[in-house]
Amino acid sequence: MTAIGLSLLALMGFGSAAIFARVGMQRVGPLPVTFISLCFSFLASGLLAVVFVFPDFRTLPLIVLAWCLMLGTFNFLGGRNLSFLAIGRIGAARAGAIVGTSAVFASILAIALTGERPHWIVLAGTVVVVAGLVTSLGKSLLESGRQTTGAGPDSSGSPNSPDSRERRARRALLYGCLLAFGAACCYGTTNVVVKELTQGYTSPLVVSTISLFFGVLMVAPVAGRQAVSRLREARQSPGFLFFAALSGLAAATGVNCTYFALQQADVVIVAPIVSANPLFTLILAALFLSRQENVTRWLVLGTGIAVTGVVLVALGSTL
Repeated sequence: MTAIGLSLLALMGFGSAAIFARVGMQRVGPLPVTFISLCFSFLASGLLAVVFVFPDFRTLPLIVLAWCLMLGTFNFLGGRNLSFLAIGRIGAARAGAIVGTSAVFASILAIALTGERPHWIVLAGTVVVVAGLVTSLGKSLLESGRQTTGAGPDSSGSPNSPDSRERRARRALLYGCLLAFGAACCYGTTNVVVKELTQGYTSPLVVSTISLFFGVLMVAPVAGRQAVSRLREARQSPGFLFFAALSGLAAATGVNCTYFALQQADVVIVAPIVSANPLFTLILAALFLSRQENVTRWLVLGTGIAVTGVVLVALGSTL
């Protein structure tokens, strides 16, 4: 029950982090918000680690540093960076629906690495996940394609013509979806790595702090300069910094709760619960971002179907 409770807390942490990030991106791009939120996540996790498990750093095997380097690459340079880029292009609700399929990748890796054999329910759950994605995204893609075609040969071909705008919108949607899928793959991979590290080597707080440190180092060359520039420009109106910080603290809650849950329970149990965070994102988006997020009933239905599929995957993996 403790692992389930921690997974639910992680769900709320990740779900609210996406909303805070979306608000922070109103006036700046995704990369500065990503870097700033990552810095606040590192500070929060590092403070907790120093207070509660500081002696663990002294006896840390060097192999853990190598694994944490890989974890930081997949989880933060890959997962968080790609997910925030996707949020900036297709919105928190739609990006969250795709990133939520990370449990599918986590289950596949867990089965492959532990030698388990998938139950037929796992295959059924995968089909349901795909159906949920088609439901939530297919209508948007179809409408975008129709609008692009409808612009027709009457368009002038200029960058501001209706045809060009629709083509750019369609490319942005497709690119955002690919970014979100990449984030899902990265997050799914980290679950298996974290499971091995927290059970065999050290505390989840140590793992999260070191991996976040490596994440900050790797994201800095990509987004650090933009973040500093935006901070200088926003001295009179630092609102985006506030929401970026909230996003980082919420994400740190999600990361640490997930790591502690993985220490106590199997990947196939924790991953699907945490991956249901798009539902929490949808609720918050409907309440606070109704003007920015196109939260349609098709998107809500598709997210629900996808999460149901993820639950089936987890159930089948335990049979």
